[in-house]
Amino acid sequence: MATEKQVKQAQQTYETICAMLDEMGWSYDKKDEERVIYTGVKSNDLPISFMIVTDTERSLVSLISKLPFTVPEDKRTEVSLGVSIVNYLLVDGSFDYNFLEGTTYFRMTSSFKDSMLSKEVFEYMVYVSCNTIDDYNEKLFLLSENQLTLEEFLKLFNN
Repeated sequence: MATEKQVKQAQQTYETICAMLDEMGWSYDKKDEERVIYTGVKSNDLPISFMIVTDTERSLVSLISKLPFTVPEDKRTEVSLGVSIVNYLLVDGSFDYNFLEGTTYFRMTSSFKDSMLSKEVFEYMVYVSCNTIDDYNEKLFLLSENQLTLEEFLKLFNN
């Protein structure tokens, strides 16, 4: 069970995220009791929707985005290799791939344990996440749809 201090920090963190989104002029839906925010953007390729979860018990903020496609069963091995390649290249955040369901998520987290994170930290999370997702979602989609072979996918990153 969360302590009173954890609840207070989580609420302040949640309010800071909402204020940051308001200042950026973003539209979003929120569930105040759960401290969850739903939003998204149009990207160059596929739409990006995500939620920002303030986890009171673990003192974490997580930005989670489900990629808008399901990998067909016959392409799941190649896509799992593709996700592994992409994750190796990332500095912050990661793609989580469920081989059994063929679903892919992007996730970035920050801890607010015994601290208060600034709006700039949350701006960083949003911008880096959106840019990372935009950089890789179409490539992973094309790999899953057999429009890119694994070899062609690898060549995209051999610079």
